[in-house]
Amino acid sequence: MKYLTLALLAIAFTSAHAVATPSNKSRFIPLLKTKLGAYEVVSANSALCVNSQLSLVNPDNEDAGFTLGEQIIFDSLHNGTQTVKKPDFCFVTSSLKYKIDGIENGLRMSRCENPANEKIISQSIYFLANDTLKYTLSQPSVACTFKKVPDSQ
Repeated sequence: MKYLTLALLAIAFTSAHAVATPSNKSRFIPLLKTKLGAYEVVSANSALCVNSQLSLVNPDNEDAGFTLGEQIIFDSLHNGTQTVKKPDFCFVTSSLKYKIDGIENGLRMSRCENPANEKIISQSIYFLANDTLKYTLSQPSVACTFKKVPDSQ
């Protein structure tokens, strides 16, 4: 009985751990590659949501990021948090969280001349069932749902 209890606890722990384990970039990129292709808008609350191609920025360098059309961009796929200097800003801090079904990107942009102009936005893409994906942006508030066009890769 003691061994049966230990075996059941080990299975339960392993199962719970597998479900609760956060994803990472090395798991996200293969998922992303299976989702590349043409998408059409199913629902939208913004002109930002248009029929688009989900594609890698540079197929030879997956870390360069990906786009969904011309307006929705996830560039520089890195691990954790990264701060860089950009024109017209003191710094831009990007925080990426890889999920088992998508990605969340938090951006904090600070201007040198007036710290009161600091802006924090977040965007995410989640891959849903039936070749559907959902994009959200916090500012302005945008939510789009896209459906993959059949036979596109």
